Amino acid sequence: FCLLNIRKTGLAFWLPPGRSEGLLFACLLRVVVSPRWVLSIMPAYNFKSMQVVPPAKDFIDIVLSKTQRQTPTVVHNGWAIQRIRQFYMRKVKFTAQNWNEKLTQILDDFPKVEDIHPFYSDLLNVLYDKDHYKLALGQLNTARNLIDKLSQDYVRLLKYGDSLYRCKELKRAALGRMCTLMKGQDASLKYLEQVRQHMSRLPGIDPNARSLLLCGYPNVGKSSMMNILTRADVEVQPYAFTTKSLYVGHMDYRYMRWQVLDTPGILDRPLEERNTIEMQSITALAHLRCAVLYLVDISEQCGYSLAQQAALFHSIKPLFANKPLLVLVNKTDVRPLEVRRHASTPCHPRG
Repeated sequence: FCLLNIRKTGLAFWLPPGRSEGLLFACLLRVVVSPRWVLSIMPAYNFKSMQVVPPAKDFIDIVLSKTQRQTPTVVHNGWAIQRIRQFYMRKVKFTAQNWNEKLTQILDDFPKVEDIHPFYSDLLNVLYDKDHYKLALGQLNTARNLIDKLSQDYVRLLKYGDSLYRCKELKRAALGRMCTLMKGQDASLKYLEQVRQHMSRLPGIDPNARSLLLCGYPNVGKSSMMNILTRADVEVQPYAFTTKSLYVGHMDYRYMRWQVLDTPGILDRPLEERNTIEMQSITALAHLRCAVLYLVDISEQCGYSLAQQAALFHSIKPLFANKPLLVLVNKTDVRPLEVRRHASTPCHPRG
């Protein structure tokens, strides 16, 4: 499946393979498309299917052992020089092609920041630093191009090899330079493997599904509510920041499927002072089209007063724009709502 997105509009269509043209035509019959609108294909990434990125040493062993297994290994006495040249040219070409395929697979597996949904793009930036991520992928792309160039240069030299010894040394030089080049990419490979492991643990959030998003201060009861609404089993503890990442669960209401998101707690402080855990919540609020449930701990057992919880509400209120909003009062069994009825209630959405 791929997601067809019409920029500058709120329109998005899922086009299954084989029926794309018919569905697209049927959709566009109902839409007046202006020339300034651009059609773009937004791929749906499955982060759990990404292949392992080996370190440089293992990568070299994998490629060279495959070359050894799948190409001839013995030069027989009496071979003409032309046949000897072809023998070693085949090894150089096969090794370069193998490097190209492996590196292309890695580059294709990792999502391109410009092509994915803005939610995932900003989440990548929060978790892994977008610049470092793009730099690592760019270095592997450069290494792939350099290996192709090395292969072409040494194949050209092998065409003029005048002896078995000269051809063998040219082959060794070609493979040696390719391996040296990949040894220099060890840091990028290890970084991308760490990113892959973390991305494979990310929840499968659909930015276009009906969603409920739970937010508020730490330890106000978001995870407990998530466990009640869905079949998720989010850890609940009596201390702050038990939830350190986004969690997703699903529930059915009136024959419709709903996606419920549990976000890490947010503290009331400037954006630049918020840590990675808090920025995941901010990213979800900023980019996901959802109904927001803001939880308030009326008992103040979370460690924050009602005034502080109200201040947080107003500081992140711009993120609630154009989203349905409910303020939920929690822990009324500890301190009944009537006890606080005469207190100031600036948490009201209209306040």
